[in-house]
Parts: sequence; structure tokens; C-alpha cells
Amino acid sequence: MKQIKLVVWDADNTLWNGTVFYKDKENIKIKLGTKEALKELDKRGIKSTICSKNYYEDVDSMLKKFEIDEYFENLQIGWGLKSDAIRKLAGMYNINHDEILFIDDDPFQRAEVQSQMPSINAIGLDDPLDVLALDEVQPLNATAEDKKRVQLLKEQRNREQAEKEHKGDFKEFLIHCSMAMTVRHIEEKDWERVCQLINRTNELNATGNRYELKELKESYEKNGDIILVVELTDKFGEYGLIAESIITKQDYGWFIKDLTVSCRTMGRGIGSALVVVILNYAKMQGIKKVRGMLVETESNWRVKPLYEKRGFDKLSVDGKKTFYEFDLDKKEIPEYHPWLKINLLLEKKIEA
Repeated sequence: MKQIKLVVWDADNTLWNGTVFYKDKENIKIKLGTKEALKELDKRGIKSTICSKNYYEDVDSMLKKFEIDEYFENLQIGWGLKSDAIRKLAGMYNINHDEILFIDDDPFQRAEVQSQMPSINAIGLDDPLDVLALDEVQPLNATAEDKKRVQLLKEQRNREQAEKEHKGDFKEFLIHCSMAMTVRHIEEKDWERVCQLINRTNELNATGNRYELKELKESYEKNGDIILVVELTDKFGEYGLIAESIITKQDYGWFIKDLTVSCRTMGRGIGSALVVVILNYAKMQGIKKVRGMLVETESNWRVKPLYEKRGFDKLSVDGKKTFYEFDLDKKEIPEYHPWLKINLLLEKKIEA
């Protein structure tokens, strides 16, 4: 099975609902899931372009209006045969026809293209997110999380829609969502996802560290690191594995070496709740002090208050690194957020 290298999108009634050629173009709405699908394809290294029977200016204005123009290149917009335009694209990218996916709502246009390019993949999609479920666009070495990506994105879309329709404040909405956060030790099936989460997350990453999978495993086995992972569910569905923390054992107690939370759970308080979990777990294990480190990066300003707001004291500053400490003999551990039900699967005793 050939991997798709280029997705050729029709515009009208494919990326958005409506036809820009007609006078009601001001009423056109982008299809829910379009931007998320384009962003995910870009992450997977798959390029996107457009082949549309329209005037260039009309399509270009819509791409800018919906803020998706950055995801497209080499647009083929005009009134000629789509098969000619797509053959031109195949030559520009130096790819085979079976490495192209053509998405068009019009079966006539799909049939015309396939009559001239029999090996091309040509489909219609009601929901743009469904493109991500196709085997031909799955990333190499796809994790279980990757394979559930469409389901997760659709559930997230439902959450966002429910949030817009909610009349109360955001905290009330979070309570209404019935969120359950499960924290457990890493298992063999989690390694690729944990490595992916650390290396791909920028905004909610306390250190910005990057690791090879082999490096993570070797440190875990050699040094006896504690690696906790977090799974989250709510009334809309499952988020999957959305956070991790690597904790090393030191003479004084525990050091939080890394803490990362998936950006798609931003605003739900997962990172702060994980810190509180670590403090409670440390106390259960007879640990006296827990320290953490925050490394300032270009994009992780949102996690800057992570430790101070949980009652940690600032120990020292070394360039962009700030070190914090929580003395469990002197301080009360903060309460969990009221909108989160916490399930701790951390029964085992940690060896010193």
C-alpha cells in the first residue's frame, strides 16, 4: 500500500459548505473539522493543495477568511479539466498517481480524474476529519493514539461546541463535563506515546527536553526513574494518554525531571493536578521533599506558575532554569480541582 504524499482538495462543498462563485458567498461556512484535518496532515508530513473550478481571487479570499491558507501550496484554480491540473501537480512533486489523494464532493469530477489517472485515490468526504482515518495517510510506526486520532478530534469538536452553547462560566462547564483523570505507572504499551508527547509538545512542557525512545527506556531501567502517565475521560469520550511526568530519586527526595501535558487538554488543570498527585504519592512513600524545575522556552509561558501556585518555594535561578521545592513536613498539600475526579493506580511501593 502506497503512502499518500499529496492531498488535492476541491474547495466548494468540500473544504466549506457553499459555492464561492455565487452571490451568497458571504454566507459560506467552513466545514467543521477542516482546519484540524489540514493541521494534522501537515504534522504527518503530507502536503495539501487545491484543485477547484473557480476564480482564483474567490478561493484565495476564503482561504484567508477561514485562516487555512498556510496549509496549501501550488493551488490549481481555473476552469480547465481537473485531470490536467492534477497531472501537472504530479509532475511538480515528482510523485506517482497512487501517491495522490483527490477529495471532491462531485462524483462527476472524481470520475473524470480517474478516467485519465486510473491509479489515483479519489474520494468524497462529508467530514474532513475522516481523511485522517485512511490507512494511506497513517504515520509510519503509528501509535494507538495516532490510530484513534479521528475519534479524539471529533470528541474534541463536540466539547468545543458544548462549551460555546453553555450559559454559565467555564468552571461550571468543566464540572458539567464529568472529567475523570487516571494516573498510573508507565506500561510497555505507553513508551512510544510518552516519547511522542514529550517531543511534540511545546506549550504545556515544563522543560522543553527532547528524548530518543531508547534513551528514555535506558534511564528508566538503569536509574529506576518513576514515570507516571495520565489518561483522561469525560462525558464526550476518551482523550487517551495526555500527560506524563518523569521523576528521579535524589538524596533529599524526588526531583520532577519532566512534566508534559497535551495541548488539547489546555485549560482543564491537568498539569497542576498531576503536581498534586506527585506530592500525595511522595507523602505515601515517606518522601520529605519534592523539587521541580521549570525551563523557560519561547512557547511554554502558560506553565510558568505551575509550581508556585501549588505552594512550592523558589530555590534558585540558573539562566532560564528555575528550581522549586515543596517540603512535605512543613506544608499542606493543595486540594484537587473540583471538576476533576482523580483515580490513582499507584499502589506499588517505590524502592529507594
